[in-house]
Amino acid sequence: MSEIVEILGRNIRNFRKESGWTQEKLAEKAGISVPFMTQIELARKTPSLDVIENIAKALSVSYAQLFKTDVSENKDIAYSLRLLENDLVQAVSDKIHERFEFIRL
Repeated sequence: MSEIVEILGRNIRNFRKESGWTQEKLAEKAGISVPFMTQIELARKTPSLDVIENIAKALSVSYAQLFKTDVSENKDIAYSLRLLENDLVQAVSDKIHERFEFIRL
């Protein structure tokens, strides 16, 4: 595979791990299968632009961040804030679902 596909796969994997997500969670949020996510991270498959867009949105990162070669460039304050925001949104969503499940019982 090309170097750019390797960079893309490595950055997706790094962002996913920094978010504390499994491949399953990212694949679900990006609307793709887990095996395809695995192949993307391993640079064995090249995703379409639509898939790259879905992955970037799921991770709350820009396209540029997915293609940066210097990993330290990806660790900025805005990115850290987006991770915190994702965690907060997920926690609130989980609580809402728990509450409605409790009410239904």
